[in-house]
Amino acid sequence: MAMQRIACVGTGLLLWLLAFRAQAQQPTVQLLTVSPVVGEVINSQEKATYGLFPYYAADMFTEARFEQSLTSDSTIQLRTLLRDGRTVLRLFTPAAFAAVRTTIETRQQELTSLPPLLAPKTRTPRFPTSRWLRAELRSGATVEGELLARYHTQLELLTLDSGLVVVERADIEHLESAPRPEHRAITRFDVGNGHRLFLLPTARNLRRGEGYFQQTDGALYGASYGFTNNFSVGVLFSVIPFLPLRNQVLLVTPKLSAKLTDKWHIGGGMMYTRLPKLDPEFKPIRTGIGYGVVTYGSADDNVSVGLGYAVSKTGIDKTPVLHYGGQKRISRGWSLVSENFLLLGDEPGTLGLFGARHASRRFSLGLGGIYLLPFHNFKEDAFIGFPIYMDVVYRFGKGSRR
Repeated sequence: MAMQRIACVGTGLLLWLLAFRAQAQQPTVQLLTVSPVVGEVINSQEKATYGLFPYYAADMFTEARFEQSLTSDSTIQLRTLLRDGRTVLRLFTPAAFAAVRTTIETRQQELTSLPPLLAPKTRTPRFPTSRWLRAELRSGATVEGELLARYHTQLELLTLDSGLVVVERADIEHLESAPRPEHRAITRFDVGNGHRLFLLPTARNLRRGEGYFQQTDGALYGASYGFTNNFSVGVLFSVIPFLPLRNQVLLVTPKLSAKLTDKWHIGGGMMYTRLPKLDPEFKPIRTGIGYGVVTYGSADDNVSVGLGYAVSKTGIDKTPVLHYGGQKRISRGWSLVSENFLLLGDEPGTLGLFGARHASRRFSLGLGGIYLLPFHNFKEDAFIGFPIYMDVVYRFGKGSRR
């Protein structure tokens, strides 16, 4: 009898242990599907498409899922996996969980109700098929990233540097496919919309609200401002010690321009110049140059050709001055610049500046040399001098928010 009792007790203990182990192995949480549109696991693209979980940065988010406790309190929590390997838990009330479902369903209805999206009429006729896009904005910025979602008025790009970036379609100047960079996204900033070379204007103009201050060769100071996208005014003046204000160098440059296509611009204006009175026997020289110019290219890479006539009290000079030049972006920060004058008349030749410009978000530095190549007496009169030109520019307004 004793042996039978021991056997019964042992069997009972074994059954109790098995039952306890089975109960311990039962899951304590269950996965919740907030919406069949996203399923149980919400990835980074779905987060961006439906505007979910704004408290997690897009460039740190990997995936998330909702879990509900099987205990009596039925707690709901969001389990989020970040790109640095961390797992973050966030509690949700039933109302907050339902709000996420509503957000997804509302956004899904918006997406399905929109007509097929085409690129704006003023830009590329077809939407790029690549998932990696480069958007050139009217403000001058260039944003590259993976297309996560596109709406009637916006694009959502996931960049490698700045995370999720929402771009308004109305702000896009040009949109194109781009090769995905191997290491990091490249954001480039043009130099003042390509509106000038060193001294010579191009047919491109400052944008409305864009301007800059400049200091040239240590003695000349100036500023330019875009009153509209087609009209700007610049002023450059000298600060020469011991000279009265009325005898300082003054240069005023109003300019009108028009955009024909994405690449072609035409413009014209006046360069009014007052040179100082260095000799008491002579009066200050006041003259102007009326010019017209045509520019082909972008803000970074362009060529310009123009024709100008000197205007003074005696009338308009019969001999025109042909000017031409261009700039070429060779890296993120550096551009090559050249501007030239074709001199006609009694001593024909070509005169100009050549050099480079380095640009950052707000500042740029230009360095240039001067050359003269006469068509006659080349060996005696030709020369090249470097450096002869240097300017420091601080940009403000729309052109600096890039």
